[in-house]
Amino acid sequence: MHKSDLNSFAKIENLNRNDTISTFFSDDFENNSISGWKQTADWEVSAAEKISGTVSLKHSTLAASGNSAIFHTANSDLNSSDIEWSFTLKNGNWDPSSANRFWFYLCADTIQTDLISGWAVGINLSGSSDLLELWRIRNGKADSLIVQSDLDWNASTLATITAKRAVRGVWTLNYHKSGEAKSKTFTGNDPFATAFKNIGIYFNFTPTRAGQLWIDDISVVQLATELFIQKLTLIDSKTLTLTFNKPINPSSIRSQNFKLTDETGENIPINQAMATKGSDKSIDVSFGKTSGIELSLSVSGISDLSWKIMNPDTKTFSYAFTPEVGSILINEVLFNPFSGGTDFVELVNVSEQAIPVSRLRLSTRDDALALKQIYPISAEKRYLKPGEFLVCTKDPTIVASQYITNNPVSFCAMKSFPSYSDDFGTVVLLNDSLEILDEFSYSAKMHSPFLANEEGVSLERISLEKPTNEPTNWASAASSVGFATPGLPNSQAGSETKIQDEITPEPKAFSPNDDGYNDELTIKFKLSKPGYIANVRIFDSVGRQVRFLIKNQSLAQEGNWLWDGRDESGQKLTIGVYIILVEVFDQGGQTKAFKKTCTLTDRLE
Repeated sequence: MHKSDLNSFAKIENLNRNDTISTFFSDDFENNSISGWKQTADWEVSAAEKISGTVSLKHSTLAASGNSAIFHTANSDLNSSDIEWSFTLKNGNWDPSSANRFWFYLCADTIQTDLISGWAVGINLSGSSDLLELWRIRNGKADSLIVQSDLDWNASTLATITAKRAVRGVWTLNYHKSGEAKSKTFTGNDPFATAFKNIGIYFNFTPTRAGQLWIDDISVVQLATELFIQKLTLIDSKTLTLTFNKPINPSSIRSQNFKLTDETGENIPINQAMATKGSDKSIDVSFGKTSGIELSLSVSGISDLSWKIMNPDTKTFSYAFTPEVGSILINEVLFNPFSGGTDFVELVNVSEQAIPVSRLRLSTRDDALALKQIYPISAEKRYLKPGEFLVCTKDPTIVASQYITNNPVSFCAMKSFPSYSDDFGTVVLLNDSLEILDEFSYSAKMHSPFLANEEGVSLERISLEKPTNEPTNWASAASSVGFATPGLPNSQAGSETKIQDEITPEPKAFSPNDDGYNDELTIKFKLSKPGYIANVRIFDSVGRQVRFLIKNQSLAQEGNWLWDGRDESGQKLTIGVYIILVEVFDQGGQTKAFKKTCTLTDRLE
């Protein structure tokens, strides 16, 4: 069969598959002419060692050493359709090297080789590899490797090469080497796309290699564009929209064609899938509740209007939303740190969705109440889940070292941190649109009057339901927890349910004999509200005070104290019954007293 008959057969086969729309360029050189080609001085149509048919395009033996290139116009746009290039290439009895190399320009914006930007496939484009590769070219140089095959091009290699680019940015490189039964295919991605004007062949050679390169059966065709997802848009917490590159067959839209999972692989139910109102290229997918952050949507079975089904695709996206007013609150502020310490601001997510930390800003106000020192909290890909705390500070290590009640996982190191006065100031939380999410104007006068020293004591929010700037909604962190609770629930946080006061010594009998069993007495407390000041004293059975255990300690709503069975001088007390007197009072003068008993004994058998 003649070569032209083979080409006709291939084109008919493609048309029957509804793949080929049109042919941009085709040349098998059987007309013995290279008219229409540019820069032809170093090239000829020759029957000598032809690839197929009667002739092939061949490099001339008369060409001087250096660089030879030949181009032909072939206009198209990578943004508008899928394109496929095919050609057959052969070299003589020589191995490629950095001085003897060749490639085919799939797309070239100019025919000046030192200025070309586009894409090329060939050997040694970068000067360091004999593998068949596809590169993006920028300003005449190999810039980005897109696809690398396993074909190590040697002497006298003959191969048919096919490159394809889909509109969605997927490149496919296929080769069929002469003498091998099967072809091989490799893929890569490059979303960049542009229109192109030229195709061409480039040969860098030494004198002995002149005339030792052949090419034939060149074609560039436009293919029917595959149906693919162009964009995934998260509409709200229960709906996303998929936008495709062309109209969708409505009958192919079924819920079972979609599978949604979170980062742990847990399935999220698909409630409904339907065509977007007013669009023939979009699908709205509604789904169930999830606590995931990174979700993956797998899509298959969707077809275009010609019933051609899309290749299965998976899109991963962040299940996070732009922070809105009231979605995240200021929860704790340390503005007067210990000597050598550092300020911190604790935030809490009170919404039902994860919040991207990269979209948050901390700021303060100047004397004219204008915003100043607006700093991003973090540029990292990090999310604050519902109910989680975020401790913003310049140096998390210092904060963690100064407070016994801390959760370093919640810390976030800021490159720049606003300056907050030790006396009074304003903490402002914004999103990346500089919309104010929450704001707290603080003063040192908001601290408990019972504090001997305010240094190192944070102000904690009492209720997330009450306004941020209500002064009575803030209190000094309890001394019983170390004067701050970075990354953990506030010691002064009020309970929404009514709590009865409880003082509970455990165990009822303890034996401080260092045997590792019940060596200490734990005095647990649970009070109706936080903020009480406590005194705890221990008496013997005849009423003599033997230990002043706790003196004027500010309390959280719940906590405990430990007694080791020793008196004020550190001596072990004798076996017997002891009385625990707990007295608490608040800033309003309200007082409460609780009397409990315990037994100090030796080892219990």
